[in-house]
Amino acid sequence: MQEAKIEKLGRYRILSVLGQGAMGVVYKASDDRIDRTVAIKTLQIRADMTEAQIKEFRERFFHEAQFAGRLSHPNVVTIYDVQEEGDLSYIAMEFVDGTTLEKMLSAKRNLPLDKIIDILLQVCDGLTYAHRFGVIHRDIKPGNIIVSHDGTAKIMDFGIAKITTSNRTVIGTILGTPGYMSPEQITGKSVDYRSDIFSVGAVMYELFTGEKAFTGKNMTEIMYKVVNDNPPAPVTVNSTLPAMLSNIVMKALKKNPDKRYASIEELARHLKNVKEFLNGNAIGTELAFAEDRTVIAILRRETEKLFANRIFNMISFAWACLSTVLLILVMSDNHYGLFDAVASLTTGKKPPSLTLKLNVPDAQVAIDGQLVNTQGAVVSVENLDIGEHVLSVRREHYEEYAAPLVFGAGEEKKIDVLLQLKAVEIPPNVDTAYFSIQSVPEMVKVETSYGKFLGYTPIDKLAFPSGRYTLLFSKPDFVNKKRDVALLKNKTSFVNVSLEKQRGLVSIDKVYPETAILLADGKRQLKTRSGAYSLEVGEQTITIRAEGYDDIEKTIEVKSDETLELADSLKPVYGTLLIRSNPTGAEIYLDGEKTVSGTTPFYMNHLIANEHIVKGVFKNENKSRGVKVEKNDTTEVNIVFSNPNGFVEFVTTPPGAEVYWNTVRVKDMTTPSVMEVKPGFHKLRLAHPQFKKFYEVTVRVKALNTTKIEYQFE
Repeated sequence: MQEAKIEKLGRYRILSVLGQGAMGVVYKASDDRIDRTVAIKTLQIRADMTEAQIKEFRERFFHEAQFAGRLSHPNVVTIYDVQEEGDLSYIAMEFVDGTTLEKMLSAKRNLPLDKIIDILLQVCDGLTYAHRFGVIHRDIKPGNIIVSHDGTAKIMDFGIAKITTSNRTVIGTILGTPGYMSPEQITGKSVDYRSDIFSVGAVMYELFTGEKAFTGKNMTEIMYKVVNDNPPAPVTVNSTLPAMLSNIVMKALKKNPDKRYASIEELARHLKNVKEFLNGNAIGTELAFAEDRTVIAILRRETEKLFANRIFNMISFAWACLSTVLLILVMSDNHYGLFDAVASLTTGKKPPSLTLKLNVPDAQVAIDGQLVNTQGAVVSVENLDIGEHVLSVRREHYEEYAAPLVFGAGEEKKIDVLLQLKAVEIPPNVDTAYFSIQSVPEMVKVETSYGKFLGYTPIDKLAFPSGRYTLLFSKPDFVNKKRDVALLKNKTSFVNVSLEKQRGLVSIDKVYPETAILLADGKRQLKTRSGAYSLEVGEQTITIRAEGYDDIEKTIEVKSDETLELADSLKPVYGTLLIRSNPTGAEIYLDGEKTVSGTTPFYMNHLIANEHIVKGVFKNENKSRGVKVEKNDTTEVNIVFSNPNGFVEFVTTPPGAEVYWNTVRVKDMTTPSVMEVKPGFHKLRLAHPQFKKFYEVTVRVKALNTTKIEYQFE
C-alpha cells in the first residue's frame, strides 16, 4: 500500500523524504517541542496481513523497538520514540547528517585502508555494546551503517530485523539483501551474536574488494551460495590488500559459527593489530598475519637500519648474505628468534607487557600454559618475549577464553577479556525464563538462596528455569542484599541492584587539639552517637583539621569489625596581633586572660592563628571584639570606647616647629606629627627656632576625626 503524503506524525513535523524502503518511508522531521531534528522510519501494516498477524506484528514491533531504545552508544543510532498512528507504526530516531556505506560503495568512492578499518572498529564497538545487552542486530549491511561528516560511524535499525523476521508474511519483503545474512539465518537455525560477525565479514569483504561476497542471478542463488559456497579470498580480488586483512575477513565468513571469531571484541582486536601494523607501531603484531614476503620485507628494513652507517657496498653484501639466511628461516617457520635480536638492536625498547581487564574476579590466567599471579580483575604481565604467545583465561562456571597474541619490541597490550557464562541446565518439562542483572558497583556475585551460582554482574539474558527465587548479591567490602524475583516462561526479568559499602569507625578522641575535626575526600564527616566517625571500609584518605594548626593528611585502612583510634598531634601555626584603642591606654584581656604587655597600642607576637576574643578596659568601660589571627601575618584590631578622642595633624614648612597645646609645650614633639586629644576647642601655637614670628590658632577637635593644621613660616 502506497503511503499518502504526510505532513505530520504525532508531534513530529515532516521536513522531507530521506528514502523509500520495502516496509515504508524514512523521513527527515522536526520535533518542535525540543527543537531537535530526527529521522522517522515508518513500518506500514500490509493490506494482506491477517488480524492475528497484525496483532503479533504490533506487539513485537513495540516490544523490540522499546528494547532497542535502551541502547545508548556513540556508534549506535539512538531511538527516541516509538508510536502508532492509523495503520502506520513509526520510530523516531537520531538524525545523522552523513552517508551510508551503501551509497559510498555505489558511488565507487575509494576510501583509504586506514579509514575503512577505523569505520569497522567503530561498528565493532557499537555491536560489542549491543551484544552485552543481549541485542542481536540481524541485519548488518552497508545500508544500515552511516558515516557522519566528522567520521563517526553509527549502526542503524537495531531491533528492526528481529521484529520483521518474526512474521512469515513480512519475510519476503525484509530480506531484500540476503548476501549479508548468516547461513544460520537463512536455514532458520538458532541465531546468536555470531550471526552479526558473519554479516560484518560480508561488509568487510565488500569494503576491501569493491565486490559483494555473495552474488547471483536471483535471491535463491544468493542464499544458496551463502549457505554452501565460500567467496574467493579478498586478497585474490584486490592484490593490494594485506593478506592479514584477507584472513580476518575469511574467518568472519566461516559457515560454522563455532569457527568464526568467538566474539565481536576478538574480531576488533585483530583489526586493531592490523591498524598498528599499517601505522608501523607494532613490529611483532604484524607477524601474526604476515605472509613470508612481508616478514622478509620487515626484516630487510630493520637490517638496513642496523647497517645504515656502513659503507654502501658493505650493506649490499651484508644484505645479500642475510637475505638468504632470512629466507631459509622464514620458510622453516623459525624467524621469531632472529627477529627478537634485530628488533632489540634497532629499537632499544623495553620488553613487551600485557594488561588484562577481566569481567570476573580471581580468574586463572596463563601465558603459554604458565600461570601468572592474579588478584582481582586486573592482571599485569611484564617482561614478555617478542613474538607469539597463547593467552588463556579460566574460571569456574564460565567458558574458557583463549587467544593468540603477538608482541613487538616494547609493545604494551591492553585487552578487555569478557568471559561468557556457561549455559544453565534446564530440567526436562520445566519452562525456560531469562533474566538480566545490572548492579552498582559492577562485578557483584549473584547466587540463589540455595547456593546456586549465577554469575558476576552484569549478566545479560541468562536462561534459567522459570519460578520464584530469592537472589543473594555479595561483593567484598559491601553490604549483602537479597531480592525476590519471579521468572516467567519465555520472559526476561530485568533486575537492578545497588550495594552500599560496609562502614567502620574512626576515633580522633586522642588527637591534639581537642577541637580537631575529620574530613574524608575533602568533606567534613559527622560523628556518630559513640563519638567516632563512620567511614566506608577500605583505604581512605583523610584530613585532620583544627583552626590554628597545620592539617594532617594521611591514608588509613578502615575495617568493618573494629574502631581505628588515631592519636596524632597537629602542629600549631602563628600570627601577630596589633591591638589599638581610642582612647589609647586601655588594658587588654585576650581570651579571658589579662595580658602583661602593658596598655594599647601594642603587638602580641607568636599568637596561634585562630579565632580569639579581645577585651579592652578603659576607666570604667570595657568592650570586646572577636578577631581571627591569620597565619604568618599581622592582624589589626581597634577598640573604640565611649567618649573617644580626636586627632590633630601638624604640618609646617619648613618642618621642625615646636608644638604648644593650650599654652603648654608638648614635650619632644615637632612637626610633622599627629597627636590624640579630647574633643573640643583648643589653643595651638607653632614656633620655629629659625623664625621670630610664631603661628597661633584656636582648633576645634571632633571625636574620631583628624583635624589637619598646615602653616608656612616666612
